[in-house]
Amino acid sequence: MQNSKKYKLYKSGKLWVVGAVAVAGVAVSSNVTHVSADTVSNTDVQAVQTTDATQNDKQVQLTASSTDTATDKATTDDATKTATVSSTAEKSTVPTTAGSNVTQDQAKDAVDKAQDTVKSDADTASKAGVDVTTGKTTDVTINDDNASSKTNEVLSDLNKQDQAVKDATAKQQANDQAYQTATTEQTDATKQGQADLDKSTADLDKTVDEAKQAGIDVSVEVSQTAPEYKSLKGIEGQDLLDAMAYNIDLYNKAIADGVATQNQDAQTLAKLTAEYQKQVADYQAKKAAVDKANADKKAAYDKAVAEFEKAVNTEISMSAKTQTDASSGQYKTFMTSTVNQKTGGFTLEHDMNDGVNIIGNGVLKGKVNWKIDANGDGSETITVSSIELYSYTYMNYYQNSAVNQNINFHVYDLNGKELFSVYHNGNTTFTKNINTTTAINKTFTLAPNATSSAIQFLTVDDNWIWNTHGQVDWQIKNTNVAPKSPDYEQEPIAPVAPKASVHKITVADMPTADKQQVQKVDVHYYNIKKTPKVEKMVTPATPATPKAVETASILPTTHANENQGGAWLSALAGLASLGLAFGISKKGKKQN
Repeated sequence: MQNSKKYKLYKSGKLWVVGAVAVAGVAVSSNVTHVSADTVSNTDVQAVQTTDATQNDKQVQLTASSTDTATDKATTDDATKTATVSSTAEKSTVPTTAGSNVTQDQAKDAVDKAQDTVKSDADTASKAGVDVTTGKTTDVTINDDNASSKTNEVLSDLNKQDQAVKDATAKQQANDQAYQTATTEQTDATKQGQADLDKSTADLDKTVDEAKQAGIDVSVEVSQTAPEYKSLKGIEGQDLLDAMAYNIDLYNKAIADGVATQNQDAQTLAKLTAEYQKQVADYQAKKAAVDKANADKKAAYDKAVAEFEKAVNTEISMSAKTQTDASSGQYKTFMTSTVNQKTGGFTLEHDMNDGVNIIGNGVLKGKVNWKIDANGDGSETITVSSIELYSYTYMNYYQNSAVNQNINFHVYDLNGKELFSVYHNGNTTFTKNINTTTAINKTFTLAPNATSSAIQFLTVDDNWIWNTHGQVDWQIKNTNVAPKSPDYEQEPIAPVAPKASVHKITVADMPTADKQQVQKVDVHYYNIKKTPKVEKMVTPATPATPKAVETASILPTTHANENQGGAWLSALAGLASLGLAFGISKKGKKQN
């Protein structure tokens, strides 16, 4: 067996060159056997659209209602604030190429690192709520010849997958943020709006209660305002925020209008209540004055009636008359009487006329005893029980010039019984005590303002020149007067309670946002299989019959036979030719 050298291809820069490593044979074949590898077909690589890194961020505006009370806002448009969300993802950091002239180890390492990035981003996506589906792992076999191109294909696909994952994550996060922001702003707007409306409603309810307590008939009409809200079904992101902002504006305007309506009704009702209360107060003041005046009159009347019913008011009169009374002429004479209204004591006085002078006069004193009982209706029952005679006194003024000096004075009861008598000549003054009591026992009833008939209870004789026979009459009057009904003052006219109607407003709730749709993305990974190195074996060629070679004089002596030298040169030439061809082929191959 011939000794031969083994030559190995190695890379110098971008060229493959041949170097001798051992002597193994005399010739090599120029044919190169290529190691087969799996290729990445279109069906193996899922085409995923990536997001252009130069794309402008998508700005989503959220208009939220101000938390100011509705009544303090000039317009809802002036009281809005804006929130933004972005759904633009960062550009994938997975490289699309591994560079040229990579080794199989470098290719596998590049793919593994890229897949780690995709897996990390997929995990982040899952945590963000994205539905990440991991597909079947694809086996890709590389060799030294296709390591660069296959790696570039895989990296490009991984870059697209990673970009899709990032896009789905960004969109999921943006949608979730939009949903959360829209929901929060809706909740805040509803809470503030309802608080404003509740306060206005409470103020209105209080005003209504006060009006009803004041006597006003208040009816409450409840109506609901239903703004034409935009539907939030199936919308997300910018559209959701825009629609929510639109709905919040409508809601705030409806709240503001409702509060304004209720406040206006409350103010109007409060004013009406105050006016009516003033009318009532004026009426009550006038009525109180009239009632007091009428009460005073009634009290006085009731008192007068009570007094009238038990009154024993009387007026007593007594008269003494002579049957032979000479009211004129020489011997004119008189007899008079007086009576004490309270005690019944009386005096009976007469004169003494001698034809020339009134020489004196006599005075009889006594008392009438009676009792008065009220009958409860103003009438009186009167009982005259007795008459007392106290004394008789004669006062002398002149000497009796008459021939007749026999003066005598007599007092008799109704039965003719003499109760007192005295004889004298009229020339001296004297007093005679009588002290006698005579029973009468006469009872009668007198109606109010009625007067009894004259009651004679004494007969008096005054005997002298002219005998004067007379009698004493006693009369009583019931002076009770029924009180007149009072002239009451007219009652004031009470004000008529007004009727009022107020409006209580409710506002329909805004529609709520739908839970955002879960973003979905598919990923798949690669299993890079390296191809073991295959050493190139040199196949010895059948040597041709060598021609006679003239040994140059300049060549050194090798002490080898010619056949061996020729074979060595032939093998060297063949290897050189093969190396040059391979180097040219590798240099001219286009990199992926």
